[in-house]
Amino acid sequence: MIYRATATLVVAFWLTMTALLLRNEIRPGDSSLREVPVGHVIKLIFHHQQVSDLNITSDRLRLGRLRLMPKSDKVAGLRTIGFEGNLQVIIPGAKRQRMAWRGEIVMDKALETQRFQVGLTLNEPAPLRTEIVVLPNQNIARYELNTASTQERQQFTLDENGLREVMQQLGLDPTALAAVTLPKTSAPVVKAQQSSIEIHGERIDTYLITIESNGQTWLECHVSQLGQVLRATTLLGYTLSPDDITP
Repeated sequence: MIYRATATLVVAFWLTMTALLLRNEIRPGDSSLREVPVGHVIKLIFHHQQVSDLNITSDRLRLGRLRLMPKSDKVAGLRTIGFEGNLQVIIPGAKRQRMAWRGEIVMDKALETQRFQVGLTLNEPAPLRTEIVVLPNQNIARYELNTASTQERQQFTLDENGLREVMQQLGLDPTALAAVTLPKTSAPVVKAQQSSIEIHGERIDTYLITIESNGQTWLECHVSQLGQVLRATTLLGYTLSPDDITP
């Protein structure tokens, strides 16, 4: 059970740190003549507020789903991307399990993250749920871990020391951190450019968003003129696409 709790917390922490690394990279800024400001594409997504329903596949095997729900609140000056979905994951020594998630990213007019919240749930062999809330301006995150017999609550800083505190709270050896943390890398570079993809024999104009770090591409995402995600590929080998164009 401790392994499952640790795996869930590591995923949550990784999602948190990724969101924070990107929070200053999606705001509008200078770009080359061949590129489009990333902020322009993000604002397009919020302007049309179109939901993206995506299948998650790997080697043509469907493993889960992801729904993205952008919402713009002009009165409050906030922009929110809600997300929910599920994914079949393989945990060593156990059968394939289904992980579900639900959360949101709240940004201000400048597209700077104000709050990041995500809940992760595993139901087998016993229910386990982790809820994590990140407050970037305060440089803190709070998590709550619930099982049928235990409940853990903790607040930690958004750095390696924070993750060590989480592991110590679970009674785990902090030296094991080296086996689960990513190597130090430069801040991700987020770019957007005009592009196109072929769907059912028809060429569709898109905006291609890429996230790169240290020469590796973490994500390539084609966004339609109406702000819907049409296709995305990730460093982990997952492909995301709607029902009508899923291979």
